[in-house]
Amino acid sequence: MRTSDFSLAPRQARADVVVVLERAGAARAWQRGARRAARGASGHRWDTAYRLRDGARGVIAWFTTADDAAAFLATRPTDGERHRALHAEPEGYTNGVWRAEGDVMAHVERFTPVTREVERGTVPPLVAAPGPARRAGARPARPRGAGVPEVRSPADAQALFVGATRYRGPHSWALLSREWYPMVAAMRRLPGYVWHGVYWEPPFTLGTIAFFATRDDLLVFARVPAHRRLMRWVTQGRRHGTGGWIRLHQAAPEVPAAREDGGR
Repeated sequence: MRTSDFSLAPRQARADVVVVLERAGAARAWQRGARRAARGASGHRWDTAYRLRDGARGVIAWFTTADDAAAFLATRPTDGERHRALHAEPEGYTNGVWRAEGDVMAHVERFTPVTREVERGTVPPLVAAPGPARRAGARPARPRGAGVPEVRSPADAQALFVGATRYRGPHSWALLSREWYPMVAAMRRLPGYVWHGVYWEPPFTLGTIAFFATRDDLLVFARVPAHRRLMRWVTQGRRHGTGGWIRLHQAAPEVPAAREDGGR
């Protein structure tokens, strides 16, 4: 359910800024050193690493405030190292044991509006309605052509999705796989998809980090039928999971005002 209170959510959800460091052709020593530097910086919450197919390596670090992130970036070299800070939107989603407003597992009624819907003043489709959501998920958020470069690196992405679900146990993971792999395949086919990773935290929490070229590209992924089915499956009572959270980040410091219509 939609919220601006992440006080009961995991540490990643309580961070306001995600910093991306990337270096082409970097050795593991650079990656380890960057992670140590991030962990020693003020406001550090969590970090992880990635490697792209072209050999570039990167570090993704979560910081409590924008000032913490800026202070850390001020210490980083500018020769050969690429940087990007993505700022969390004021509102996101929490469920179950991680929901400060009440221990509830449920999805919101409507999707978050994409730019075209905001411009036209139209109401986003219902999460539970397969027709409109399927059609919206089948179209790219914006045209791809001349003047619209393809984004291939998290260091160039304008939008980030990060979230996690606490599952009941191995049985839930086994059932999850039936929905997870089709969803990932659909996500990879989207024009705005850039990169994603998965992390585990004991005992049964699985988290996802996914970068997209734009915020609209990210929101279109939320409407893909496979993602919609997975979210509804997870939030149907406590049979499969007991908690969840989602936060959206943007590269620009200016974030949209809070909305009443939903996403998860």
